[in-house]
Amino acid sequence: MRKKLLIWLSILLVIAIAIGGYRYKSNLEKKEMVEEATIIGQEYIKKHYDVNFILRDYDINHPAISARIFLHGYIKGQESVSINIIYNYKAKEVINVGGPAWFIDSEKPGLD
Repeated sequence: MRKKLLIWLSILLVIAIAIGGYRYKSNLEKKEMVEEATIIGQEYIKKHYDVNFILRDYDINHPAISARIFLHGYIKGQESVSINIIYNYKAKEVINVGGPAWFIDSEKPGLD
């Protein structure tokens, strides 16, 4: 009986560590990652679409899933136009940009 209890407690401990593993980085490290992603994302939007991106919110994927930060924002002066940037924090590059079709279609040709 005691051995079973010990096994179950060990399993629960492993699950708790796995769930808590999302906090693998300190808040400061996450903040730095988001700041870097925001700057690179803003430069990308300015270069490709000639508008200014304003960050509203973000999500960071757990590294076991992917090395991505999802930046949610809008075009400066047009808060109703939602723009999303997918950024790879290991490669330090923008993977994709999402938004209304008219915005995506306004990308300058021949870049990248």
